[in-house]
Amino acid sequence: METTLPWRNRDEARVWFKTSGLLSIGQHRAWYQRYQEKDDDFLFVIEVNGKLVGQAAVYGIDWDAGHAEVGRFLVAPGEGGKGYISQACQALIHCCDDSLGLSYLFLEVLEKNQRAVRVYERNGFVEERRYDGLIRMSQSLDRANKSSPNNLS
Repeated sequence: METTLPWRNRDEARVWFKTSGLLSIGQHRAWYQRYQEKDDDFLFVIEVNGKLVGQAAVYGIDWDAGHAEVGRFLVAPGEGGKGYISQACQALIHCCDDSLGLSYLFLEVLEKNQRAVRVYERNGFVEERRYDGLIRMSQSLDRANKSSPNNLS
């Protein structure tokens, strides 16, 4: 938490979050405590050669429908432009399909964040609609010939 909060609070990073205000360590800890009690929210850190370089998440999982939102993509200072978020997005999609058994993913991105939109498009997301300055993008995952969707073993 002490590592990723400063990443998120950077001016150049937080402007891309729907809630773009500065977060205190107390707010971050309270969020993390609520996060730990959930079974529908998974936050992953991205590590390269033993160094934390980013994060990504899948959350709001509807286990019955097989749907979830992906996001909270964040790269560490000095690590942007190296493809880590694109690779994390791809790995997260595979995790959602293969390990979590999900069939539909969506995300919301600010319309003006064209760099992120391109990353999501390269990873198979397509625009569904635009509203309130946001683009909702989604993709269906191929569940054909897969085992039970809730098999986490």
